[in-house]
Amino acid sequence: MDNDKEKKYQEIIATKDQTIAQLKKDIDRLQEEFDNFKIINADHQKLNGKLRLEVNKLKKENDSFKDPLNDLRKDGDL
Repeated sequence: MDNDKEKKYQEIIATKDQTIAQLKKDIDRLQEEFDNFKIINADHQKLNGKLRLEVNKLKKENDSFKDPLNDLRKDGDL
């Protein structure tokens, strides 16, 4: 009977070892995904900043084209 108990304990231990090994793999995978997310997020923030600057520049440029005669009126040429 002790032999049966020992077998069951060994099976339980083996199952727990497999679970632990799988959890360690999951931790490694999740850590890699998180690291990738941080890299992507940082790159996205940089790109977003550049795009905002470009949009602001284009808005100013567009504002100058709204009434091109305005500058000539201000200068007294019209």
